[in-house]
Amino acid sequence: MRYAIFSDIHSNIEALEAVLKELEKENIDKYICCGDIVGYGPDPNECIERVRNIHTVAGNHDRAAIGQVDISKFNDRAKAAIQWTTSAITGENKNFLASLPKKIVGEDFTIVHGSPRDPINEYLLDIFAMSDNMEFFTTKMCFVGHSHHPFIYNQNDGLTKVDDGQTAEITSKTIINVGSVGQPRDGDNRACFITLEDNRIKLFRIKYDIEAVQEKMKKHNLPESLITRLSHGR
Repeated sequence: MRYAIFSDIHSNIEALEAVLKELEKENIDKYICCGDIVGYGPDPNECIERVRNIHTVAGNHDRAAIGQVDISKFNDRAKAAIQWTTSAITGENKNFLASLPKKIVGEDFTIVHGSPRDPINEYLLDIFAMSDNMEFFTTKMCFVGHSHHPFIYNQNDGLTKVDDGQTAEITSKTIINVGSVGQPRDGDNRACFITLEDNRIKLFRIKYDIEAVQEKMKKHNLPESLITRLSHGR
């Protein structure tokens, strides 16, 4: 079985379509999304409709857009984007977001958005949080998103950052952050995703039409800083 696993689309249909087009070359058997289909970007409905048949867990922005996460702790930019997103999403697509599970557990891997300990909200930003979370899943691998930074954390070898084209064989219990499709924040503005086959992962970075997304964001009066950060990947 060959999997494609990605996360944090954030209403960026140009990035999502670029990723899916690239994956057509990879003979993928199953697609998986680690949440945050919406938020920040200009095309929430289009992104939801594109992933309807993909195994997906809920992210904090997905829940916030339907009133299931308190946005009072969001920064002003994220709050403004979520308020716009809530007004833009159709009723049918809100129902879809409400149906998303917090966690998917398979034979070999677990899928969450934030962390195995707190699937919706916890960020895995340091080795202490990563280490603490190892006891909260029982599969060999746990795939996460949320921080928009791709990494591998292995219980034996510690933290490793992964770059475009890099592969790694997963031989023991490991947390893998698959990065972000629609809003990378690791200094590389290209869309990010991974493939998985026979315990081996590979990370990909794909260019997409950033300016097209930015123009649509401007038309919807989304916060300027959210627009410009797409260029820099931060």
